[in-house]
Amino acid sequence: MTDSMPLYYNMFMPILIHMGDLFMMYKSNPLKEIFHPKAAFAQLKEAERVKNVAIVVLILLFSSIVLSLLRAYFGIGTEELTKHLDRYTSEQFAFSQLLFAFGHALGGLFVPLLFLFISSIIYYLLFDVDFIKLLTIQLPVLLIFLLEDIVLFPLQLFFGVKDLFSPFSLSVWGPYITKHAFIWSLLRTVSVFSIWAISLQIIALRSLTEKPVQRVAMIVIAVYVFFALLITACTEFPFSGS
Repeated sequence: MTDSMPLYYNMFMPILIHMGDLFMMYKSNPLKEIFHPKAAFAQLKEAERVKNVAIVVLILLFSSIVLSLLRAYFGIGTEELTKHLDRYTSEQFAFSQLLFAFGHALGGLFVPLLFLFISSIIYYLLFDVDFIKLLTIQLPVLLIFLLEDIVLFPLQLFFGVKDLFSPFSLSVWGPYITKHAFIWSLLRTVSVFSIWAISLQIIALRSLTEKPVQRVAMIVIAVYVFFALLITACTEFPFSGS
């Protein structure tokens, strides 16, 4: 009997070790993190390894690029271009449209990338949490913003709703408050979806750090305000002189 113990040990120990690794591994799933955040982030906190992050990032980036190209193809957001249509020949205008589409594709790639990594780096400097876990909690946030663009797309395509005056944001009240387009653009960043995203980030960081919710909320809101000001400046100032 005792002679057979090493045999059983050698047979079952690798299986037990593998099962233990599975229990300590977390697979990134933005949909699960959106709809069951507390359970998902509790599992993420206890995990020793995180998988599928690169795959999810690539899927979200690809979706963002495709949506950006669709917007460019249907001429959504070309108001500044068509405003000066009389200045261009047909060839020049076609080339401008091509550049516009290329710029949209680059924006669909680099804007989400910058958001993912800059926000993760900021939280990494402020909280004692593994960087990959911080990157993981940004993925459902990015998905929420992508969902906002997807929902807004048919409204822009069929009803001519401008991105600046999204019905899901405070920007619809902008013209009644001020004449400054910069304020309109800033109000555009305050939407139902952004509040959803901020709430999700607070839940995630609260679960991973166990810091007071007030402190976590202040940091998350401050980071979002930073991005809101940056995006508003980049989108509004280039056209302020036109």
